[in-house]
Amino acid sequence: MTSTAASHNPFLLSATVDFPDDVLKGVYTREVLDDMMARLRRLGVRRVNWIYYGDVDRNSFWAGGMFQDRYGPETLDRIGEPLAAAVPAAHRNGLEIFAVVKPYDIGGSGTYPDGSAESARSVTRRIGGTVQFLAPFLERCPHTLIQRRPYRAPPGLATLPIRKIRLLKKDRSPTRIRKENLQIWTSRDNYRYRRREIDFTLQDTVEPAPREVRDSFDAPITAKGDPVRTLTLQGLNLTDRYVLVTTDFTDKTGDFTNTALGMIEAYGLGPDPIPIVVATRSAMWHSPRDFRSHGMEFDSGFGQYLGDLDADNTAAKENIRWRSVSDDGVIAFARGKNETLPSAPCEAYPEVIRLWSGWIDRALRTGVDGLSVRLNSHGGCNDEPDEYGFNEPILEEYRQRFGVDALEDDLVTQRLPRIRGERVTAFLRETAQKVRRAGRKMQIHMHPDAFRPNPSPRERYWSLTNIHYDWQTWLTDGLADGSIMRPSRFEGVPNPPYGQARRAGISQTLSDPVVRDMLSTAAAAAVPVYFNGFVHLMDTDTYLSEMETVLLDGRFAGVDLYETAALLRPRTDGAGVEPLDDRFESIMAKSREMGLTS
Repeated sequence: MTSTAASHNPFLLSATVDFPDDVLKGVYTREVLDDMMARLRRLGVRRVNWIYYGDVDRNSFWAGGMFQDRYGPETLDRIGEPLAAAVPAAHRNGLEIFAVVKPYDIGGSGTYPDGSAESARSVTRRIGGTVQFLAPFLERCPHTLIQRRPYRAPPGLATLPIRKIRLLKKDRSPTRIRKENLQIWTSRDNYRYRRREIDFTLQDTVEPAPREVRDSFDAPITAKGDPVRTLTLQGLNLTDRYVLVTTDFTDKTGDFTNTALGMIEAYGLGPDPIPIVVATRSAMWHSPRDFRSHGMEFDSGFGQYLGDLDADNTAAKENIRWRSVSDDGVIAFARGKNETLPSAPCEAYPEVIRLWSGWIDRALRTGVDGLSVRLNSHGGCNDEPDEYGFNEPILEEYRQRFGVDALEDDLVTQRLPRIRGERVTAFLRETAQKVRRAGRKMQIHMHPDAFRPNPSPRERYWSLTNIHYDWQTWLTDGLADGSIMRPSRFEGVPNPPYGQARRAGISQTLSDPVVRDMLSTAAAAAVPVYFNGFVHLMDTDTYLSEMETVLLDGRFAGVDLYETAALLRPRTDGAGVEPLDDRFESIMAKSREMGLTS
């Protein structure tokens, strides 16, 4: 380890490196890493937070899985394990460097559709395809994936003929959709759907809503029993597993609005709707999806986002993650439910703890100055998050502790998250002891959106549910020497009355009750808090203003620039890095103005 150069301002400017994003832009050598660190130092940065992704050896128990695309393989050939190469580069340039370990984030939620050439890249399956990327551990130990609560399904569900479809609007207002506007497309393998010429009957009625519908901000859209416009398609006999309904309208928006989860029901021979997962043109990655030439992404976590069925189904659009209302134009379904989350492991298995602990050990061996644990995850996105977390070790502990089966207990929504949360806290406690025995500093990321009681779908999008995140204990018991506060602002945008969602402003974020509570608890525990700021989500002037706001706030010990890939890229001649645009110079000038660099 090395000490950092003295600064005349105790306010810390740090930068996070999510290296898989950096190597999308070019090859990194040890010389390029050195230049990256030198430029960050000139920017005013005094600490680098480097996200660690496990061993680069794919055969290792502790292997990662994030450097297989673009310039990743060549970069690994040049520098070896990235964190081990980054530590001496940071120290040579007078910078601290912390390893960031994300225990649950060992893969993604995005899928390659069955039938596509890319689907063979993974063996971990979801309804409709295979997971796009994940650590080898999960392919070797699939039983450790977080499991769904059992559900009732009719026999032969996967091949059950669909005889009826109901399309439900969020209210009773009339719709312009007529039989001649509706189209049914199907696919056996969720790839390159084909239109079916089917002579169905259509009933347009107003009926009681079968369930409550809430949107992605958790705002009520339809109460159970409310009268809603209902289009019933009968006389069907659809045997393909994947069914898609669209219209021939080409407008940007339409009048048949609802969430994806609330918009459609499918029926076999019986009177009750069958279990299904839904899809729109939205997807975790590679969105919008084109059902004619590609495939859909089911159960992706966008099920509670509002969309219009009778909108253009071909128009390009901005990623739905930042929208309150989509111009989607498509609703699709597949029979059944996913039995596990895409790539998030359950903390109740000894082999999972061995994986996590091994990552901590390996990160510390690189000579980092500290270690930070970040608990959010890209691998748990789904449409019914409260249904997951029911792995057998958790259920067995539940039976022993409460004398009742969790699946039959009315208190399961309070009790099960506590059991899982205790295991997370135990891991953090053990990690803090290990880090301090090594003479290093321990950080824990705080996620005020996901860690709040009853977060909305947007707020919890990147974090697992059914876990009690006991952040108060982590702070008051001294498990953290520092904390990066990571307000979502990314999906946790406020709910506008109409149209386009907007990102929360800094004043709104800092006045949030959970943010205030976290800051006051951290202050009482003498834990410095560093504000995580997404460089790429706002214009430069707004970002500079927010940096200054955080500095003047007085409750923060620093700002973390997230992330370097939004500021720097390798030069084409391989001699170093260069700024992506004028943001780098603007932030450097602001750092000087704020007294963070000479």
